[in-house]
Amino acid sequence: MINPTPMLRPSPMDISGLFAGSFEALKRRFGLFILLSLAPSLLALAMFIAAAVVGGSAAITGNESAMITSLIIVVAIFAIGSLVVALAQLKMYGMMSQAAYEIAQGERPDFNGLMARTRGYLPRMMPVIALFFGIIIALYLLIGAMMWAMFNSVANGGDPTGAVLGIFGLLTLLTVVAVPVSIILWTKLLYLVPSVATEALGGMEALKRSWNLTKGSFWRTFGYAILPQLAVTAVVWMLNALGQVASGAFGVAMPRNPTPAESMAYLLALIPLFTITIVLQILVQLFTTPFIQSYYTYMFIDQVRRNEQPSDYGQFGYGQPGYPPAGPQPGQPYSYPQQPAPGSQPGQGPQYPGAPQQYPGQQYPGQQYPPQPGSSQNQWPGQS
Repeated sequence: MINPTPMLRPSPMDISGLFAGSFEALKRRFGLFILLSLAPSLLALAMFIAAAVVGGSAAITGNESAMITSLIIVVAIFAIGSLVVALAQLKMYGMMSQAAYEIAQGERPDFNGLMARTRGYLPRMMPVIALFFGIIIALYLLIGAMMWAMFNSVANGGDPTGAVLGIFGLLTLLTVVAVPVSIILWTKLLYLVPSVATEALGGMEALKRSWNLTKGSFWRTFGYAILPQLAVTAVVWMLNALGQVASGAFGVAMPRNPTPAESMAYLLALIPLFTITIVLQILVQLFTTPFIQSYYTYMFIDQVRRNEQPSDYGQFGYGQPGYPPAGPQPGQPYSYPQQPAPGSQPGQGPQYPGAPQQYPGQQYPGQQYPPQPGSSQNQWPGQS
């Protein structure tokens, strides 16, 4: 059950509501989201530094045995470090989703609190990770077996042209099949991370939940989900285009047959340009990663309410706190006769001690009160 999220617009939300909610979440806890985005990158940087230190130390000694040992250590660092960075990235995705959910409820999450509330997230995801690894390994084994059979046929005197055409056809078939399958799986499993993070579901249970939530809304889900990706791609493309235009301008200014000194000056002049381009791309990545995760989390919240809560869930829409009871509300015109208060007659308001007179109750359509002596039809006693 999704808690009330007063920061979000009432469901069903359109694209503008999802974008507005995601920008608002980043605005409220921008520093937290940047920290969550940086964490995996800091781990990767530590991995590279450790590998460089080990390899550099062995290279300085010049000892062949030490260099072989250091090479093995460097390979192990990269293998284990890559796995740790990938798991850290997945953990950060879950924490971003949980943070977006809590911000939408009006809360102010912090890093330590998110770490505590998402404890167990990675273990719950392990069955899904194992499933995907198993599928990938099975596909590679299948492709390898088919290619081995073709090469073996050539080695036994078969037609090499047929083997080449067979490999080319196999790769083409896999590409044609992989594109739609990838789109379908990406869309159907879009809500996997929010389900595990915000509802504390197991990996396989969250996989089924995401699959069921997108039933009957596949194309809307795909369209809504692809828009922020296209926006990010457009921004990155613009940055790359600007960098290429600037480097092209430097190339035009360079002499046709430069001397070594002129070439070195040209390369040195390009270093600040490349640095600025890389920094801008990193900044875009730091901003867009939490934005997209927040966007998908709010898509998940909206889809749950579309599917699992009635359309008349509340007078003020989905996700709003304090749903009022049915019937006339304060400040609204009455459409049904009031019940008489204790000590009063029907059609009259309650009589309070010390009140000198009673006034007839509010007149409803179809009701007529007899006029008071000396007054018109629309006048009450005491009015002139």
